[in-house]
Amino acid sequence: MTPCQVKRHAFSVSVVFMLAGCADANREQLTQTLREIREAPGSQPRIEIPEVPDYAPLPYRHRDMRSPFLAPDAVVNSASTQPKGGELAPDQTREPEPLERFSLQELRLVGTLQMGQRQRALIRTPDDEIVSVSVGNYVGPNDGRISRITEQGIEINERIYTQRDGWQVRDATLALADGNNADE
Repeated sequence: MTPCQVKRHAFSVSVVFMLAGCADANREQLTQTLREIREAPGSQPRIEIPEVPDYAPLPYRHRDMRSPFLAPDAVVNSASTQPKGGELAPDQTREPEPLERFSLQELRLVGTLQMGQRQRALIRTPDDEIVSVSVGNYVGPNDGRISRITEQGIEINERIYTQRDGWQVRDATLALADGNNADE
């Protein structure tokens, strides 16, 4: 044997003895303890997760009431008692149109059409009906009258009554781009 082979052999023997020295004499005891832990019931009671009921949407029943986003003393709903006179007062004798029963926040402009010189707008109601309107039609509960139809939206003149100023005209728009209303 060459000196190099002797060194390798000695190294191999020393590695075997070192590995033998690392063997744990209590390994069987550790295995038994772990087995007992796995078999024993835990100290925490089992958590029962309750079943969550299915979501059932509720219809909004207050659509005919005053908007919660308007100050209560600033605007009086047209359905309440208001002075009938005045230059800007709405015509109380005319027949209400179908879109007047919905607030502007509930209506969505889904398209505009131009047929010759006539502009038309298509409005979706909360009932998923599509209604065609033109300049002069009424929308919303505040006697809102369509004054102009453009490619991007419709302009509406609403008549509101305030305790301080009486009957006033307020401009509002129903926009096509994002489907949201924007009072000006």
